[in-house]
Amino acid sequence: MSNKRSSLVRKLIIAVLAYVFTWGLTEPYVFQAEGCIKTNSITALIIFLAAFLAFSWIFRRSTKRTRIVSILPAVILGICYRVGTEFYATGHLNLKNAGLYTGIAVTALAFWLALTFIYTKLEKLSLRFEISGKSGLWKFYERHQLLCYFILIIICWIPAFLAVFPGIYSYDAYPQVLQIIGGQGLSAHHPLLHTWLLNGCFIFGKWLTNDYNIGLMFYTLIQMAFMAAVFAYVLKKMRSFRIPAAVRVFSFLFLAVNPIVQIWVCLTTKDTIFAGFFLLVMVETIRLITDPTAFFKSKLNVIRFIAWCFLMCLFRNQGIYILYLMGIVLVLCLRGFRKKCLLAFLSAAVAVNIFTGPISNGLGVQPANPREALSVPIQQIARVLTQDPGNVTQEEKETVYKYIPEEYINQYLNVTSDTVKEGFNAELFREDPLPFFKVWLSIGIKNFSAYVDAFLYLSCGYFYTDYTPYWVEFILYDGAWLDNGQNILNISRNSLFPAYDEYLRGVSEQLTHEKIPVISVILNEAFPFLVLVFVGSGLLIRRKYKLMLPLLMVFAFWGTMLLGPVLAIRYAFPIIVCVPVMISMMFMQDGGPETSKYKSEEVEKL
Repeated sequence: MSNKRSSLVRKLIIAVLAYVFTWGLTEPYVFQAEGCIKTNSITALIIFLAAFLAFSWIFRRSTKRTRIVSILPAVILGICYRVGTEFYATGHLNLKNAGLYTGIAVTALAFWLALTFIYTKLEKLSLRFEISGKSGLWKFYERHQLLCYFILIIICWIPAFLAVFPGIYSYDAYPQVLQIIGGQGLSAHHPLLHTWLLNGCFIFGKWLTNDYNIGLMFYTLIQMAFMAAVFAYVLKKMRSFRIPAAVRVFSFLFLAVNPIVQIWVCLTTKDTIFAGFFLLVMVETIRLITDPTAFFKSKLNVIRFIAWCFLMCLFRNQGIYILYLMGIVLVLCLRGFRKKCLLAFLSAAVAVNIFTGPISNGLGVQPANPREALSVPIQQIARVLTQDPGNVTQEEKETVYKYIPEEYINQYLNVTSDTVKEGFNAELFREDPLPFFKVWLSIGIKNFSAYVDAFLYLSCGYFYTDYTPYWVEFILYDGAWLDNGQNILNISRNSLFPAYDEYLRGVSEQLTHEKIPVISVILNEAFPFLVLVFVGSGLLIRRKYKLMLPLLMVFAFWGTMLLGPVLAIRYAFPIIVCVPVMISMMFMQDGGPETSKYKSEEVEKL
């Protein structure tokens, strides 16, 4: 009798969930828009029955833990999707719109169904098949995996290199060139190592051939070789961790054939090399947490880890915050290895601070402008002053204008803070930052909705795949600062593969990939966030808590992206290249290859 009562209660719950889901689809999905279906439509009945069957399958086949854990990612994705949908449609998030919250609930239910189904199926799905062979070529691959992956990746990238020959001269390259070749002096606004590398290649090319374009070619080739080596190393490590062949094939295609990756490895922006070191640190962190005993046995492992952490920090300022966060977390979590972890992270941190402190000061490097970290607050204030100035007191305006002159406030654009923060008074802020934060807070309390909108214009595309703000989606494919007044190096494009050049230009400027289902999502800058949420929850379901620690790196960096001056895929590139590793973590054993049933002798040798 008890079982019958329990079964009846479960069916009632399923029926309620199915009805709520169906009813929600009849409600306005977007502010001032119709629902997906009509209440009196036969479609509503069909959807109700389909939803009932789907919920029934979930409750019958999935575990209680899977159903419970799936709630959080479903809610997160539901919020992201609904907020993105309404904001993209209207340019404004109406927090008083009841349809917004109805949509969140319905969308979260849909995501919960999908996630629970996928997690349940993954528990029973076997992708663990291997590609093997007996030919001499295959034996060569088995002995020289790193070299083979490297060569294959380079072969896939050659068309892109020929298409953009001698490389893509990004808008950040010009101010970096001015520091050394232009004689303006060094600045910490851009990573010093990258500035040296870039200028060094240009100077060498000029010395060798009297042509700076050859210098750009050298830089492009060096960057391509470095990134190919990093990706080859990652793919090799995937095999040592016994990641299924299907996942490794996807990873290779994602890193080698992906047009976004191909563009970025040919681009002079600092984000590319930083992405390489960021990925290396993530992979080594996985090795460290899965088998710390084996990791710390080798001094080479430790030295390599410290070096990569050091270089990660020097190629982007966010790197140091990632280093501090991971250092604290790993020291707290790895019992028995806390001293060794602390020593490794302290070594990297001290080396970074010595370089950015005494060494940089000795070289006369000018400090970075604090405005770069204040893009969101600056943009929020500017939006209120231009959209609703009557809701700001005269005293507040006077304080704001001390830090940001009125003429710059009036240059406000929704999609970028660059036009406003250009006039930010860095000297005054360094002397007395408190009044700025006070006025930002006082204006925000009265204009919370405007602050939310300003934030979403700069960040929505990092969690909502349908948001595509055209010209800020990519760095200009054809380069920047190439007019006669600013192109002091006489850089010019001389494509050796025009057809492929047009293909990449279509991806960069016309966003042609967005017309292809599934592929458009995979190539979107929000895709890493979706993978992060999915993998993190999957690891939590399987109680693989240690493996969640490397995901903290990705999450932390993603958080810094939300504070950036513009929505651009260049900022997301470091976590885009982490997608294959994140997906692979779903198939890793918590104890590492040496303790798993898929024991790898290759790892033991490392």
